[in-house]
Amino acid sequence: MRMNNSDFRKVLIKAVNGDITAMGDILKLYEGLINSFSYIYWEKDDDLKQYLMGKIVENIKKFKI
Repeated sequence: MRMNNSDFRKVLIKAVNGDITAMGDILKLYEGLINSFSYIYWEKDDDLKQYLMGKIVENIKKFKI
């Protein structure tokens, strides 16, 4: 998924304000990065991936825009 700066800002503002669809768009946008940090000892760990996504959702509400 790709989006320009203007579209990203709009989606981010919606996500910060609690829009679930926008939050899903943010997670989808960063899915590759999330996946790359979801490994423990060279093995993919789905629990770690879920943890990371949960932390993103939890903390995106704190963003100051």
